[in-house]
Parts: sequence; C-alpha cells; structure tokens
Amino acid sequence: MRRITVFTAVLIAALFAVVSPAGATAHAATAVPVLSRIAPAGPPANPGDLLTSSLTPGTALNFSTAPGGPFGLFCKQSVWGGQLMANPPAPGTAAIKLLNPFTVSSCYDNSPTVTGVLGVTVGNLPETLTVSDSSGFPIQILPSPAPLQITVTLATTGPTVVCVFQAATGAVLGNAGPGPAPWQFNNQPFKLLSGALPACGTSPIAYLTAQYSPVIDTTAGSATIFVN
Repeated sequence: MRRITVFTAVLIAALFAVVSPAGATAHAATAVPVLSRIAPAGPPANPGDLLTSSLTPGTALNFSTAPGGPFGLFCKQSVWGGQLMANPPAPGTAAIKLLNPFTVSSCYDNSPTVTGVLGVTVGNLPETLTVSDSSGFPIQILPSPAPLQITVTLATTGPTVVCVFQAATGAVLGNAGPGPAPWQFNNQPFKLLSGALPACGTSPIAYLTAQYSPVIDTTAGSATIFVN
C-alpha cells in the first residue's frame, strides 16, 4: 500500500508541474506581439515607445480631386510620429497615438488658378492609429474625438485661398502588411469644409493616397517595426 501511495504522489506532482505557473510563464514568453522590433516575431515594441515614419522613397502624398486623378495637391515629403499605447500578443490590434507634428511638405498643386503652395498642415491631432494583424493587416486613423483634418494654403492668380478638408467618413482606412511592408492609404475621401473652388480642386471631395515606410522605433535605437 505504501508503494502505491508513493506512486500516486509522484503522479500528482507530475500533473501539477505540467500546469504550473512556470509552464504558463514559458508559454507566455513565446507569445508573438502585433508589433515587433528588429525582425519578424522579434522583441515586442514597448508601450510608451515613440514611433515615426516618412513617405516610402520614390512615392508622393497625393491629394487629388478624383481617385488617382491628375489634378490636386502632390507632396514629396511627409513624416508622422506617435506614441505606442498598446501592443498586445497576436492576434490583436496595436494602438498608436498620432502626435504633432505630422508634416507634409515639398508640395505643388495644379488645380485651376493655383500658382503655389504656401503650406500644408494636418489638424485635429492627437488621433488614434490602430494596426491589426487580421486578414489584410487593416489600419485606421480614428476620430478621437474629431476626424483628421488637412488645411492647404494656396497662392492663386487672385487672393490667397485656404482650403480646409476633413475625413469624409470619420475614419481614414488603410493597410499595412507582414513584416516591414509599407503602411498605406489609398484614395481616402476628404470633404471640403471651407475654401473656394476651383483653387481647392475641381470637386468638393479630395482623395488622399500615401505610403509610409519603414516605421521605426526611435526609443529603441531606430529599430525597424515589423507587423506579425
């Protein structure tokens, strides 16, 4: 009887070892975050880290008056920055607080009567940018509380014109991709809140297209950010 009792005790101890906190910790250590640094499934980007990205080399930020159209605002430089607020294990959604400055520069505008671009500003910041590792790697710039706003100040053949646009549907939608793929927005509609046509475009809706990469973690030595 004593031999059976000892055997039973050993068996119970083994079962507890399988479900012990140490085993759970080992499992948690292998969890892959939505956003990692340096490599796919690498170290997690830490909440509080500052992230930034600029336009993918060779691309431009387009703010055209028709999807993919030839008229509107075209800019060679843009940089955004933000603070990582949440980076859960995959599958999940990471959240970044977009901060000022969100710059757009080196622009020209070929809308009728426009002779030059005096400035472009991005307003209603901070905004929340979410990044999901679900199918298509969707990203969103969410109104928090107001939709993203873009103000373009133009020199024209007449007086200076200020065009104020706001995200037409509230959120600005885009896509990332696996690994270090660009974070991009294609033909996202913005409605004209104030400003005169045709200087502000040939229609009261403008369509934003922009591609940003790589995204880097400036807090962690400018390490490249990967979406897992």
